[in-house]
Amino acid sequence: MPLSQALRKLTEVRLLTALVPRPLHQPISPQFKIDLHCAYHQWIGHETDRCTTLRHAI
Repeated sequence: MPLSQALRKLTEVRLLTALVPRPLHQPISPQFKIDLHCAYHQWIGHETDRCTTLRHAI
């Protein structure tokens, strides 16, 4: 099961909640991927399905 789907199901039953969004670090690294979004972090920079923090939380 993809992490994004697991996050959706776990938040529906209130076993897991998304993290509070943080401000972007300045300066932004050239490797930072502004077009990707993580629903767990509620932040840009990586995809939900590749979020190691979410994988460990689950």
